[in-house]
Amino acid sequence: MQSITLDLNNDINGYGVHPVSANIKFSLNPFIEYVQQKAAAEKTAKVNFYRYILEQFNQYPELKFPIAPENTKKYTALFELIYTSLSPIINEEKQHYWAIGTPVSPFFHYGTDAFYNVFLESSKNIFKTNLGLPSKREMDKSLLSAFYNLITERFYNFSLAGSRFIVKSIVDPETHLLKYYRLNVDTRFLNITAKVKLPEYNLKDVKDYIKDERNTLKILTKLIPPEVFEIEGMSIVTLVDVTAEYALETVKNIVIEHSESQQGEQTKDIYTALKTLVGTDQVDFGMLPYIRVNKKLMINDQSGFQSVIVQLAKEKGMTEEEYAALIEDYLDNPRTLIFPEITAEEDANYPMLKLLVEVGIRSYALFPLYYNARLVGCLELYTTDQSQFNGNTITKIEAAFPLLAQLFQNIIIEFNNDIQDVITDKFTALQPAIQWRFNEAAYNYLQSGARDRNLPVEPIFFRNVYPFYGAVDIRNSSVQRNAAIRKDLYTHFEILESTITAIKGKISLCKENEIPHEEAIWNYKDLDELSDREILKTEDYLQRQIPASLHNLKSAHPELSAIVDSYFKLTSHQGKVFENRDRYEKSMQMINVAVTRHLDEFNLELQNIYPNYFEKFRTDGVEFDIYLGHSIAPQIKFTDDLLSKFRLKQLRVMAEIAQTTNNLGPYFSLPLETTQLIFVYDKPIDVSFRIDEQRFDVEGSYNIRYQMVKKRIDKAHIKHTTERLTQPGKISIVYFNSSEAKEYLGYIKKLQSQKLLNNDLEYLDIEELQGVEGLKALRVGVTLKR
Repeated sequence: MQSITLDLNNDINGYGVHPVSANIKFSLNPFIEYVQQKAAAEKTAKVNFYRYILEQFNQYPELKFPIAPENTKKYTALFELIYTSLSPIINEEKQHYWAIGTPVSPFFHYGTDAFYNVFLESSKNIFKTNLGLPSKREMDKSLLSAFYNLITERFYNFSLAGSRFIVKSIVDPETHLLKYYRLNVDTRFLNITAKVKLPEYNLKDVKDYIKDERNTLKILTKLIPPEVFEIEGMSIVTLVDVTAEYALETVKNIVIEHSESQQGEQTKDIYTALKTLVGTDQVDFGMLPYIRVNKKLMINDQSGFQSVIVQLAKEKGMTEEEYAALIEDYLDNPRTLIFPEITAEEDANYPMLKLLVEVGIRSYALFPLYYNARLVGCLELYTTDQSQFNGNTITKIEAAFPLLAQLFQNIIIEFNNDIQDVITDKFTALQPAIQWRFNEAAYNYLQSGARDRNLPVEPIFFRNVYPFYGAVDIRNSSVQRNAAIRKDLYTHFEILESTITAIKGKISLCKENEIPHEEAIWNYKDLDELSDREILKTEDYLQRQIPASLHNLKSAHPELSAIVDSYFKLTSHQGKVFENRDRYEKSMQMINVAVTRHLDEFNLELQNIYPNYFEKFRTDGVEFDIYLGHSIAPQIKFTDDLLSKFRLKQLRVMAEIAQTTNNLGPYFSLPLETTQLIFVYDKPIDVSFRIDEQRFDVEGSYNIRYQMVKKRIDKAHIKHTTERLTQPGKISIVYFNSSEAKEYLGYIKKLQSQKLLNNDLEYLDIEELQGVEGLKALRVGVTLKR
């Protein structure tokens, strides 16, 4: 026990100005009065102890009055008697954080060694460095809050705070980690009086004033000034070490607030909390949630969590397949693995432990984590200091397992949701504008019990919607592709011929049937055109028959290895025989990426005007369908001017696409050109979702006409000519009625005035198509600028 007057706001043996302006004095008289009441009412043998206490205190008649701070040391024996009377007899003093202090203040006069050791250096009456105490301002505010809590409880019968417990954090000098203490204050031995008649308040009167915690104290100091109160007595303070509890609370809060945007910070906070939990900073942790895609384990570094073994394996140059296979082996038989000391025998049984030893790790443990009996990840515990790895460490860390398992489960769910979001956003026809209708149908399906009976889902229709169709096509794409293939095949045959010549120069006895020689195929190399069937047959010969024969020759004649290997290198997918096809594919990819970007921005712009269904799909170019109508967004008013806005914007984006693809020309590996086509259909149609094909399609025999025309106009010719309607650098607008042409003339003139379109408008008739006649077209050039 120690008798030191400690002022946490000032100094050792100092006694600063009281932070609360009430008249507060340290006194033992309320304790004496309390014991007198107990002695008068007690009927058991305890009365003898109470009488003994009173006999000891009666030797100091001056205790009826407050004690000056400088005189507190005179009463050390009485303080010890107070401690004995208020603490359990079997308490271990070295672990009991207990002290006597002045009420509502940071002043302490007597306490256990354990209490003083929290604040003071061992055997030195000086504060510990890096103590981490609150600032004077924070402490004063906390004490003022405690003061008013006392006043409202004693005089108004309500409490300001739900709990008087305060968690204080102090840096442990040994571990350099925060330790947390709950401060419990016993206020039984206080006499509180008011110098004036207090105003009458109840909780109902003040609730509107104190609902904002930031202003509560300011308001109370005006309503009930501290100066009108006198407090005499002593506070009994106990500190309870709640470090483990607080560390778990930290992990719990991270689980609740888990956010992908804070991954790095969150893992750092979790590791600090786990170190605090086990009580040492000499232990480190690794965490690995088990994230799977198509049942395959994914080592997802972006989750912010890492395994030390996986990290070391990467640094050693191991492939992902190698360390993923080791994890899969563990997952087949998950169990707790504990290595207090990594020995040579354990190295032999678990080869991955060698990676740990090489970086100085001497102790290691691996714990599987389960959520609802399902394995969701693992926790690693490791240290370079074996003395820090013991049963107590492992016991403490087990308390965090349920919280970490919940965190891993959240990460897995978030990852799966992210995958699903990408699929929904990028790969399926379901879009935000129509999501509401699918939600409605799904709800009806569940509510009606149809799901339980495995009945079909109700059909989903959107009635009376206006269709918009556009297509950006790569001019002569089939011809260009075949030309590229033919050039590559010629190159392939040239390499094959030189290879056969070299082989025959090495082995004169090479038999004809050792290399299959199909005259029909070899003759095709001189043809200007190859049909699809001929191309397939030729590629089968070159990619399947020839490689098999050359491998057999190489096995039979090892001296041919250099010749055969050179052939395979030249004919690989990175070799010369795919050069022209690669150039074509790269050019086409550049166009499709550029067109897709324009259409994505176009879609976003349209959705901001009015929700609609927008679908694009790839062919040799890019086509898109738009359906606009009140049935898609029934909560939003639909007006006719929306059609004009959409049509003008569609024409504008087609012009911008034509400009962009033209400007890409210098960057193409193989020169390609695009054509732009719009089909105008002025009558509303019905569309329905086809569950079997997971897409929307037009409904009804009359509406099918729209779909039929759309599929046939891309290759249409101008009537009585062999000229294709669609031409590079131009936009073709196909329509049925003159009213549609008149409407588009207005849009064309507007874009001509903005220098997007040329003044070369053509009025054209389209040849009769199968089942379709009477089609006309407007064709206008786009202002192309490099």
